[in-house]
Amino acid sequence: MFTIKDVASDAGVSTATVSRVLNHDSRVAGVTREKVITSIEKLGYRLHPAARSLKVGETRFVGIIVPEVSNIFFMSLFGYMEAVLRKEGYTAILCSSANSVAGEVEQLKYLTDKFVDGLIVIPAGNDGTHFSHLKECNIPIVMIDREYAEVAGDSVLVRNDEGTKEAVTALIGDGFDRIGFVGGDVNQMTSRERFEGYKQALAAAGVAFEPECVALSGMDVESGYSGMKELLSKPDHPQAFFFVNLMVALGAVQYLVEMPAAVQEKIVCASFDNVFYSSLMQHCRYFVAQPAKEMGTLAAQLLIARIQHKSSGSYQSIRLKTTLIKK
Repeated sequence: MFTIKDVASDAGVSTATVSRVLNHDSRVAGVTREKVITSIEKLGYRLHPAARSLKVGETRFVGIIVPEVSNIFFMSLFGYMEAVLRKEGYTAILCSSANSVAGEVEQLKYLTDKFVDGLIVIPAGNDGTHFSHLKECNIPIVMIDREYAEVAGDSVLVRNDEGTKEAVTALIGDGFDRIGFVGGDVNQMTSRERFEGYKQALAAAGVAFEPECVALSGMDVESGYSGMKELLSKPDHPQAFFFVNLMVALGAVQYLVEMPAAVQEKIVCASFDNVFYSSLMQHCRYFVAQPAKEMGTLAAQLLIARIQHKSSGSYQSIRLKTTLIKK
């Protein structure tokens, strides 16, 4: 493997001159620059990325941690974030926490060991103390969709309670006075806020809150299936349901279609999240759409600003509005 000394010797210049060419220093004369570039190409010299990162103090890598890669909403966010990062010369490293704080700790160590310039995280839990060392390492962080209150960083969120309240209110307006709530995890911010919006809608309409209409079964497909099974197994089950997210909705509808047609035709549902296949879910009448493009774009822009300006004050927690879509 050829070294920078070999390039300098072949081009007849000093190693400092070669270094200036590699770092696009305008002080190097055009003829000299061409000689160095010719030698680099002839020898096939490449500066090791790790060595360069230590020299210039950046890697141009950004770590992104999501709870699960099977969730199409999370992947939509990643796509929008990656597009902005790539345009600015950054490479995104995608990691999954597998919906656990332990997994998040593991991926956080992996990414910080890679000397990433910054992090964008969709938190998996309720306590973010394992992120406390980032400030000492001068690694900026932006949280998206959810946030850890104790972590010093920007966040891009939506108004979960308002979006849920609007959807449940629409079901009440359609004549349903008993509405089930399926899915949810008390350790996750979005789940708690959406459950609060559900209760707000009932209270505003004068509808009694019934704990037996609630199945806080989790946030994934399996949770939706088991939660819907639990509620529909009750003789006096609700005729309308709200699903905490689209993964839960998929599982709940999967169980529903296994029921007799006489049961299915009486059920009407609403769900948080809206993606390209939502309209195929025939039992869902309403969807709460999150502005995924705006969320992902804004999160990436906030992180780039933190990386490039090295600032640490005036963190922003931005809440965006959702949109209720009727199928």
